[in-house]
Amino acid sequence: MIGIGPVLGSAIAIGAFLVPVVRHRSAQLAIDGARRQSVPELVDLFRLAVGAGLSVHQVVGVVEPHAPQAFAPALEEVQRRVSLGERLGDALDAFDEFGEPVRPLAGALRAAAFDGVALGPALERVAADARLQRRRWAEINARKLPVQLLFPLVVCILPAFGLLAIVPLVMSSLGSLRW
Repeated sequence: MIGIGPVLGSAIAIGAFLVPVVRHRSAQLAIDGARRQSVPELVDLFRLAVGAGLSVHQVVGVVEPHAPQAFAPALEEVQRRVSLGERLGDALDAFDEFGEPVRPLAGALRAAAFDGVALGPALERVAADARLQRRRWAEINARKLPVQLLFPLVVCILPAFGLLAIVPLVMSSLGSLRW
């Protein structure tokens, strides 16, 4: 039986280790991107519920069935904690796992639950900030696109250009040379 060699064996072992890590990381990035993109919709749902005259304690129950899929588990957890007797402001800790994109919304809801701050104007500011942040993320992704397209350009298009345009010229000129 022929051995595969230490270099190839090491490469296979490293690849076998890195593939699940890379897949997990890319899945996590996709989930985070979906959350970032859907924060303004979530804030708008809360604004609609508050505009309909619901109190801060009622809005989570109304928004939860209509929330974007990325936030449904956290809203269900908040509902579960409140139904078990936990204060709404404390139950909103379930949003802390989402990090920075949801922090202003959770802060506005906590301020309304604990301090009685008017939720409507706070949600207006949070909605404007969330839309602005989504626009910034889109601009950042648009700036990354030329770098991401560089690999297909170098690997696919430039060799094809060389084969179709330069190689025939070189071959025809080699035929006319006298040695």
